[in-house]
Amino acid sequence: MKILITGGLGFIGRALTKRLLAEGGHELVLVDTLSPQVHGENPDHSDILSQPGVRFIKGSICDRDLMRDALGGVTAVYHFAAETGTGQSMYEIQRYYDTNVMGTAVLLEEMVKSATLRPEALILSSSRSVYGEGAYVRAADASSEAAQRYYPAGRSAEDMARGIFDFSDNGDPLVPVPTKEDDKIDPQSIYAASKLAQEHMCQIACEAIGTRFVALRLQNVYGPGQSLRNPYTGILSIFANTLKQGGNIDIFEDGEESRDFVFIEDVAHAFRCALDLPSSPDNIINVGTGERHTVAHIVDLLQEKMGVSGRSSISGRFRPGDIRHCFADVGRMHRILGFKAATDLRDGLFATVDWAVTQPIEPDRSAAANQELEKLLRKK
Repeated sequence: MKILITGGLGFIGRALTKRLLAEGGHELVLVDTLSPQVHGENPDHSDILSQPGVRFIKGSICDRDLMRDALGGVTAVYHFAAETGTGQSMYEIQRYYDTNVMGTAVLLEEMVKSATLRPEALILSSSRSVYGEGAYVRAADASSEAAQRYYPAGRSAEDMARGIFDFSDNGDPLVPVPTKEDDKIDPQSIYAASKLAQEHMCQIACEAIGTRFVALRLQNVYGPGQSLRNPYTGILSIFANTLKQGGNIDIFEDGEESRDFVFIEDVAHAFRCALDLPSSPDNIINVGTGERHTVAHIVDLLQEKMGVSGRSSISGRFRPGDIRHCFADVGRMHRILGFKAATDLRDGLFATVDWAVTQPIEPDRSAAANQELEKLLRKK
């Protein structure tokens, strides 16, 4: 099968490419800009690009001629190419819109305009960020399947500055529950809004031309190969890079904010499963473990693995737009994809650290990135 992978040399693109190459029988076309923010100035991807059956096109998905060339003869498209920093998206708005929305528009327009460029399937890498805050129920109703579900709006800076991080309803505490694909959608960042736009655009265009469409809403993906130099994505790699350099981790809020962390090899497996899906109305699918872990717990595991202690502190600081909790209901993933994440958090995190310590030292840019966001969003 001839397969186009946009963002094919990014974190997830590389993992899927390696999986498809190991499987054999595929001709792969990889498109990637090789952004220095992610790849560095002189990236070495020879382990992939030297493989037979791989064609690499360096350039942007916004380049119409390039995309027309890349689509030629392909049976399926994996669409990964995107700017991915939630915080950065709040002030580099045009850049995120140009790549994520307009780039997707170029891809779809070429598919629509020419019947010879229409793949049988388009599989989109979407994001759990489209939900904003996840789903909640009253603490007293947490054990009830029929409990009323709540979808809190973003937290105010005033409350967070006073150390009020959790939600309540008329004084009753709310607790997070697994977020379902049909729960309320409420993007809280430009990045999240652009991912939701991608979903809508792909759904509409693919239906019009008879291309099968699947969107996988990924939880927090981590693992070996995640960029250590990009301060805008992947808190596990950011934290590991900080500890490796002898720095201290600043844990925001009270450390109890939580996410669903899913290992990169599991994510690549999920995308491979999506390639074989028949058309289905349930074509928007969460990909995660269905478990939530606090940031404080993640930091404890990292320090244990790296043999250090006392290298973190809970500061109470916060970032505007950050969500409190989100973890996936994975029932549809199990039922439709026939897939279950297999990697335990501890094993996956330890494998990530083992890889990270072998990599060149990268300057810790996370503090500067946070300061840049705070400065720009607080301007009057």
